[in-house]
Amino acid sequence: MHPVSARTISPASRRGLHAAVPGLLLVMALFLIPAAATAEDSSPPDFEGVWITVLVAFDDPRWRIADLVCARTGCSLEGFEYLQSLLDDPANADRGTRQLVSDMEDFQRRMNQTLLTPLARESQEAFDPSKEASLDCTPEGDSLRHQILAPLPLQIEQKDDTVTLRYEYWNAERTVHLDLDAHPADLEPTRLGHSIGHYEGRTLVVETRGLIPSETGIPVSTPLMLSPDAHVEERYTLSEDGETLDVVLNIIDPANFTRPFQNYRRMLLAPGWELEPFVCESITGEF
Repeated sequence: MHPVSARTISPASRRGLHAAVPGLLLVMALFLIPAAATAEDSSPPDFEGVWITVLVAFDDPRWRIADLVCARTGCSLEGFEYLQSLLDDPANADRGTRQLVSDMEDFQRRMNQTLLTPLARESQEAFDPSKEASLDCTPEGDSLRHQILAPLPLQIEQKDDTVTLRYEYWNAERTVHLDLDAHPADLEPTRLGHSIGHYEGRTLVVETRGLIPSETGIPVSTPLMLSPDAHVEERYTLSEDGETLDVVLNIIDPANFTRPFQNYRRMLLAPGWELEPFVCESITGEF
């Protein structure tokens, strides 16, 4: 195991990261990677603990080059896979990482051409970054995608009938109900929605519905407003050694996407790490 120290970044730097997260999430039109094959096991995998991202501990040797690249520029699942294939190809040995990232971004633009519907493009044209909710420190309006893929620590607590996800970003908390096979019929929409889940081998599968429409980022493109019918599917896959967590996030919204919009993030287990209160400083000056 590679221990991760909470001293990897200073408190001042961490506060700076807090302030930068909303802006980073606008620029990082994130991307993701496929979860590893799951192993059959009669007991649930142990996800408990605090999990960190590249931007919190960028010098940890467990990160891959693609993880480092995607932490800064953002990657979709297909974008991450394409970048990884370029990095693995011996024919690219003499090409710099910056060139390969540029190739990946061109690839992502081509994929966006077939991903986005006409309604999605209209929504992008109407996007006004000056009205982005998180800029004035109001989490309402900030999407579930941004919550899940934020570059700040996540704490997971498991019980027999629930999994609790606690985020440093916005000091948010979600409950995944393992004892329900379906969502309540009379869901009142909220920012984080209502989540049910189950285990598939070493993977926690989560479905979330009842989401308030929110603006969400798109890789190398402009954010757009999700429809009221959008729902989210997440897959958290634990590595065999229990040190890494691959998070795949699928947004299903036929009004905006011709296929599920897939995102990816890898996280590392950080023993001894604790969540800190999220401190947001308004960019607009109104709060």
